[in-house]
Amino acid sequence: MKKNSTQILCAGLAVLAMNAQAAYVDITVNDGSFAATGKADTTYGSGDPRGISESGETEHNTVTGHEWDLRAFAYDSATSHLMVVSGFNPLTDLPGTGVNNPMTGNNRIFLGDIFIDTNNAFTLPAHGSNTYIAYPNSAVGFEYAINLTDPVGGLNFGYDVVQLGSTSTFQSGGYAQNAHSDPANLLTVGNGNVVSSGLFSVTTKTDAQVLTDLGINVGTNGGTNYVFTFDLSAASLASGATFRLTETCGNDLLVGQLAASPVVAVPETSTWVMGFLALGAVGFMIRRSGKTAA
Repeated sequence: MKKNSTQILCAGLAVLAMNAQAAYVDITVNDGSFAATGKADTTYGSGDPRGISESGETEHNTVTGHEWDLRAFAYDSATSHLMVVSGFNPLTDLPGTGVNNPMTGNNRIFLGDIFIDTNNAFTLPAHGSNTYIAYPNSAVGFEYAINLTDPVGGLNFGYDVVQLGSTSTFQSGGYAQNAHSDPANLLTVGNGNVVSSGLFSVTTKTDAQVLTDLGINVGTNGGTNYVFTFDLSAASLASGATFRLTETCGNDLLVGQLAASPVVAVPETSTWVMGFLALGAVGFMIRRSGKTAA
């Protein structure tokens, strides 16, 4: 059975609409450090064009620079993938400022794990010294963690999605002035369990490419953006779930929330290309159909 031009046009538009739905939405929110500490964040560059004070920003009393700036969380509800846009390269580590990291045994800083609060019951243990401390999840209240299993020194990195229990333990950031950026790492699974594992590559993009390819406007502060994603389809996430990420020094804190969508989803460039190709094919078929009828 031959399709008429109306059927072909509807099919092409359906393809475009279907692809347009599969897009990341910026879920970044202000980390609230000013409200928590009474001190303004350290800013540099042109600031955050989204008005949420996260791009081009590190926490107060910290080292500034793009390499410390955690920039954006984005989420694709169609695939349950979480994306991170970061100035900190998760495959490397950076020199610290005098406090030895117990996870590495040396004075080096690397990207922390991502902690997920599904019911907004997160609390922050007291932390008042320039040292790393450990505490149980019963004192914090997270439901999941994305544990980076090889965060330093590879071309790819592995991760586990861990469903946490009350005896799962965390390590704080190492500096008292950055205590509001806790926790930094998952130390032990405790009575939790690993629900899935994965491996993702890190891609690099300029600020302009982040906007063009991902639809996320992180401004024009410059520097390399490192983009990486995690599959969270094995986790039970609902509207309102929050994500927290920091470096092990606590120089910056990135917070995302599924209920917060300050930036409208914009399909990737490849999605638009596929859509326009589909519509082009529709136009060709309509024209051909018209000639045949003539």
